[in-house]
Amino acid sequence: MFDLKKNFQIIPSKIRIIPNDRVAKKLFNLTTEDLQGWIKNNTSVDFVEMQHHKKFNEIISPIKLSVEGENFTISEPLGQFDSAVLSVCISEWSARNKVTTPSIIYRNLSGKVGRGDAEPSKDQLAAIFKSIDKLMRLQIHYDISELCQKLNYNNGIPEKLVSVLLPCHYLKSSTVNGKDTTVISLNAESPLLKIAHLKNNQIITYDTSLLDIPHQQNTTLNIAVKNYVMVRVQEIKLHRMTPTITFADVFEKCKVADADNKKK
Repeated sequence: MFDLKKNFQIIPSKIRIIPNDRVAKKLFNLTTEDLQGWIKNNTSVDFVEMQHHKKFNEIISPIKLSVEGENFTISEPLGQFDSAVLSVCISEWSARNKVTTPSIIYRNLSGKVGRGDAEPSKDQLAAIFKSIDKLMRLQIHYDISELCQKLNYNNGIPEKLVSVLLPCHYLKSSTVNGKDTTVISLNAESPLLKIAHLKNNQIITYDTSLLDIPHQQNTTLNIAVKNYVMVRVQEIKLHRMTPTITFADVFEKCKVADADNKKK
């Protein structure tokens, strides 16, 4: 009898790579109403790339969002947890890993890369799959032609991108390092990574082990908060910004502004 399972050997990335341009930030901060409105209207929205450019004043990039799959709906907005999951997959792709697993994603999210004993709980696993399902079905139509021509991005050549945020598919009957698992096959570069590269490499990188905080449960909210705060810290360092992060900003971006004080 033949063993039809395919075995993969994966060395996970230890460096997080995060697209950090204006549109990447916007997509993961839309309200439920905004996201569903963009999808339902099925028309382009004029996204303001720059408001007060000294030469061109306002620069606009039309964006349209759609969902692949007739029976799939997105009932809640993309958040910081989804942003972190996407950036993990982008990091694996950039490390030339064409496949990854939910366990590898969890270890990267929590800073426990390389620890075979760190496995996601049932709830953590469900949250990762839920996030991937959204990312692999939400398609962006993004026209940055004006931006390229006016700011000489992409050598001034107009560019239009149409792609799901995470081009991937599942391989159910697979093993990784000899262990049965569901594998996520990464089919192509995320459009958000390509966009960030086109915009003069607006990307943040850091060592994932910085996220491994002792004595902290890695709930989806804790993962969202520490991944978001780490991005802010890296932004401050990279751009020499005022070294201040407010609780109000963290609560808003992680969608707990209206939560009770105990949760905050």
